[in-house]
Amino acid sequence: MEVLILKRMISEGIVDFDRLLKSTYKDLGLTELEAFLLMELNTLKTKGTDFVTPKILTKKLTITEEQAVGLMDELMKKKYLNFMLVKGQNGKQKESFDIDLTYRKILEFYQSKIMEEVMTAKESYDTLEDEVVELLERNFQKQLKPLEVELIIKWVHEYKYTKEDIKEAVFQAIKAHRYSISYLDGVLLKKRQVNQDIKVRKTTKKKSKVLKDFLES
Repeated sequence: MEVLILKRMISEGIVDFDRLLKSTYKDLGLTELEAFLLMELNTLKTKGTDFVTPKILTKKLTITEEQAVGLMDELMKKKYLNFMLVKGQNGKQKESFDIDLTYRKILEFYQSKIMEEVMTAKESYDTLEDEVVELLERNFQKQLKPLEVELIIKWVHEYKYTKEDIKEAVFQAIKAHRYSISYLDGVLLKKRQVNQDIKVRKTTKKKSKVLKDFLES
C-alpha cells in the first residue's frame, strides 16, 4: 500500500522522484550512473512507457548500449529493477518493466531513518512519562488528551514498559500510519503477552527438569 501511495504521488508530481533519489542514492548503495538510469526509467514509466531497450536509454543518457545492459543487469541483481511478461491488448505477452523495488527501498530507508531519530532522541526530561508525551505529540502532530496521558502513566508505572518498548511501538505506528494511542496500547499489550508466554514456557520447562531430576534420583 505504501509503495502504491508513493507511486501515485510521484506520477501526479506531488513528490519529485529525481530529487528524492539524488538525496538518497549513496545511502541506498547506488552509483551515480545507476541513479541516473533509474531516474530515466521512472520518467519513461510516468509517461506510460512499459517497454524499454538499451537503445532507448542511450538516447537520453551518454552511455553505450553495452553500458546500459550492464547497468540494468546490476540494478536487477541489487533488486531495484524488475522485468516481467504481461499480456497486451492483443492478448499476446510482452515484456514490461517496473521500479517498484526502488520505491520500496526508498521508503524503507526513510522508515529506518525515522526509527533512528525516534530511538536516539537526546532531550532531557523530568520523568519518562513526560518524554513519552512529548514524543507522541511530536510524531503524531497532535496534543494528547488527559485520558491518553493517564494511559501513558499506566504504561510506565503499572505495566513497567521501558522507553525502548514505547519507542519501538511508536515506530510501528508510524510505519502503519496509525497515529493513535489505542493502536500503541494494542502493540504494547501484544508484546507484553508474548513476553509473558515466553516467561511461562521457560518456567514450565525449568520445573519439568527439576521434577525429572527428582524422579530419576
